[in-house]
Amino acid sequence: MSKRYKVCLLFWSDYGGKRTLMNMGVFEELLNEGWKILRVDTMPPTELRNNAVTATNVYILEMEANDD
Repeated sequence: MSKRYKVCLLFWSDYGGKRTLMNMGVFEELLNEGWKILRVDTMPPTELRNNAVTATNVYILEMEANDD
């Protein structure tokens, strides 16, 4: 069997005047579909308004591919 891979980014954003965790719904859906976390990395922080600082978590996901 071969494997498939996806990358999912999670990060905080000033969205609509409040800080929101972006891509959480997509990440949760992928995990519910059977994707497994293979690796987690962090991209360097970026600055938001009001001197807030946030980093981006990069999730590498893996799933067995159907070779039918």
